Amino acid sequence: MDPTLLLLRWAHILAAIALMGGLVFTRFALVPAVFDLDATTRDRIHDAVRRRWLPWVIAAITVLLASGLANFLLFNGRVKAEGWADGQWMRQTSYHALFGAKFLLALVAFYFASALVGRGEGTQWVRNDRAKWSSVTLGLALAVVLLSGWMRQLHTGPNQIESGGVGMPSGTSRVDGEMGVDSGEGSDRSANRYRDGRAGSVFRDPAAGGSETAPATAPAQ
Repeated sequence: MDPTLLLLRWAHILAAIALMGGLVFTRFALVPAVFDLDATTRDRIHDAVRRRWLPWVIAAITVLLASGLANFLLFNGRVKAEGWADGQWMRQTSYHALFGAKFLLALVAFYFASALVGRGEGTQWVRNDRAKWSSVTLGLALAVVLLSGWMRQLHTGPNQIESGGVGMPSGTSRVDGEMGVDSGEGSDRSANRYRDGRAGSVFRDPAAGGSETAPATAPAQ
């Protein structure tokens, strides 16, 4: 794996863990704990938490936006460069639409996460009902995580032929115990049989008389 992609992925995951963990703590620990306190004490506690938590929220949102966009652009370039599904993979899997939906949900979640720790009068309505809006924000964050998991399952890329337990590029086979190159009609039939642009598994075609396939994995986003 490319070290740059690995670092971006680590940064993205760690920032998501920090932000979502803070939301879980706020909704299920902090808000219930201060509910029975008087207003003055409750506001003082929230203000103390806000001063310490706000820099983490800003940092997490910045890292998520930067690493998420970088991951998408790099993955998009890789798909085009390798010609997945003859350049039609993004359209066939609706990957751009899924990314757009994920991005919009994330922006809304970022707005509420910022408002929960903000001080401006324009977002005071969010802090007036912290239990409700922290639940909404947590739900949005969960939706983003689930959508990200769905998109991750699409990162399988073109398939390759599996022969004798060893992955082989399409068009090669074992001949008399040695690795050889197919020729003629058999080679074309084998290559065409496995040249499927869809990501994921391809079912074996008994009529074609070949071996099973094993999807090759593309770099994680």
